[in-house]
Amino acid sequence: MMMLFAFAMHLAQQMLAHARLLEAAEVASLAVAAQNEPTQAESEQLAKAIVDFYIKDNVGDLAVSVDQDACTYASGCMQEAGELAPSMQTDVVVQAKYNSWLAYREIGIEDQFELKGGSLSKRYLPKPVDVYFIVDFSYSMSWSWTNGEPKFDIVKETLARVVEQLRLYNQYNQDKSRIALIGFNKYSVRKVSGKRVLYNMDIYDTTTETVARMFEDKPPASSYYQYYDYYYPKNFHDVPLTEDYDHFLAELDTMTANARYAGTHSWQGMLRSAVVSNEATNLNPDQVFIVLSDGHDNEITYNGVRTNRYLKMLVNSGLCQKLFDNMRSKKGRHGEAISVKAGVIGIDFLLDKESNGFYDCVGEKNIYHASQGPDVYKYILQMLNEETGRLK
Repeated sequence: MMMLFAFAMHLAQQMLAHARLLEAAEVASLAVAAQNEPTQAESEQLAKAIVDFYIKDNVGDLAVSVDQDACTYASGCMQEAGELAPSMQTDVVVQAKYNSWLAYREIGIEDQFELKGGSLSKRYLPKPVDVYFIVDFSYSMSWSWTNGEPKFDIVKETLARVVEQLRLYNQYNQDKSRIALIGFNKYSVRKVSGKRVLYNMDIYDTTTETVARMFEDKPPASSYYQYYDYYYPKNFHDVPLTEDYDHFLAELDTMTANARYAGTHSWQGMLRSAVVSNEATNLNPDQVFIVLSDGHDNEITYNGVRTNRYLKMLVNSGLCQKLFDNMRSKKGRHGEAISVKAGVIGIDFLLDKESNGFYDCVGEKNIYHASQGPDVYKYILQMLNEETGRLK
C-alpha cells in the first residue's frame, strides 16, 4: 500500500508539473512567434523569461531552447505541405528539474526527476505581392484636401510609407514584393532614354477593338502632343515593377501633379496597366491593382456623343474582366496559382455609382472614400491584406 501510495503521489506530481511546463512552453512559443525581427538571443531571452514566470517549483536553472523554421515558396515547403501562405514555425522546448514530493528508491522514485516538453506555434507571414499603383496626375491632384494638405503630397507620403511596410514584409520572403507606378491624366507617360514621352493607350475607333487589343503596346503620340507642354504636360512617368524601393522613391520624388490643363482619363491608366502586368515575369502569387484618383473622368466625344461614361463603356466591353482573367491564367514564379485583387481609393472624392466605371470594374466593396490623409494608407493596407501575421 505504501509503495502504491508513493507511486500515485509521484505520478500526480509529474503530471501537474508537466502540464504546467507545457503551458509555459506554449505561451512562450506564441510570444516568440509574434515578435518582429527578433535576434536568436532576444527570442531565447523572451522565452526564458516567460517560462521562469510560469514555473516556480523547479530546482536550478531551466533549460530553454528556441528553434524557428520558415516555410516558403522558394524552399518548396509550401507546395509540399499544401499551405496557402508562407509561415514561420517556432518550437520552444523546456527542460526542468524538480524535487520529488516523496522518494522511494525501492520502486525507482529518486529524490529528483527531470521533465521535458515543448510547443510548436505557426505564424502565417505576408505573401510576396506585385502591386500596381495606378495614379491620377490630373491638375486637381495638386489642389488642397479639405483639411488643407495638398492631395498629391499625401499620396507621395503614403506610397513612401507603403514601401517601408513592404521592406518589413520582405524580411520573411526570399521572393520580394514588388511595386510599380502607372500614371495617367489625358495620356500615359514613359521614360525613354531619360526623357518623358507621351503615349495614347486608346487609339482605336470602338471600345470593342480597344479591349480586344488592350495587351498590345502602342506607339508614342505624335510630335504635336509631345512638344506642346502647355496643354499636354509631361510631369510624371511610369515606374516599372521593381523591388528596388529606393529607385522607386527617387523617381516618385521627381513627379508633380501641377499641370494646369491635365484632365482625367482613367482608362489610360487601366489600359497601360494591362500592358505592364501582361509583360511582367517572375510573378508573385498576389497581384494587386490599386487606383488612386480624385475626380470624375473628363467628357470625351464617342460616336458623335459627349459622354463622361467612357470608362464604363470599356468595362462593359470587358476591360477589367479581361485584365484580371489574364493575370489569373498565369502561374507564379514557383508554379503557384495567381490571386488578383483590385480596388479604387477616391482621394477626397466620392465616386458616382451610376456613371463611374470603377464600380463595375472592381466591385462596390472595393471602392473606398479617403476623406482624410491617413485613410489612404489605411485602405491601401486593407487592400493588400498584408498583416503582421496570424498565430496558430
